[in-house]
Amino acid sequence: MTSFETHRRRAHDTSRPVRARRAAFRTCVVCFAPYGFRAAYHHLCRSARIPADPCDDPASLIRAVEELHAARTLRVADETAFMARRRREKAAGRRHLTADGSRRDRGRGPGGSLAHCPDHERHFTEPLPISRRAV
Repeated sequence: MTSFETHRRRAHDTSRPVRARRAAFRTCVVCFAPYGFRAAYHHLCRSARIPADPCDDPASLIRAVEELHAARTLRVADETAFMARRRREKAAGRRHLTADGSRRDRGRGPGGSLAHCPDHERHFTEPLPISRRAV
């Protein structure tokens, strides 16, 4: 399995060709796509203003991967807190999940995404760290 952080570093590496940096960014989206690959990729391309030819604005790839990284950091923190809570519950003898009002209680969309966007061009307009909190 590929590493999000490895590809994030590759997307930042200005010594690499822009095409390789764009491929690294796309792999980051594969690793963490909060509402499906197509919708998340489209969202990031719009919010970071990635041009059709990324050579015109290579910094846009960095903006996009950093927005994705900020959302992923929040998700990792949520998962870490959940795992700690589950360990405490299991130690106390509670083997079944208890509802805590989190996003986890609402289920997941197709493909394991946090929210399903059947039309990849219709999604949240806020930055990913903000919109993923609404999901």
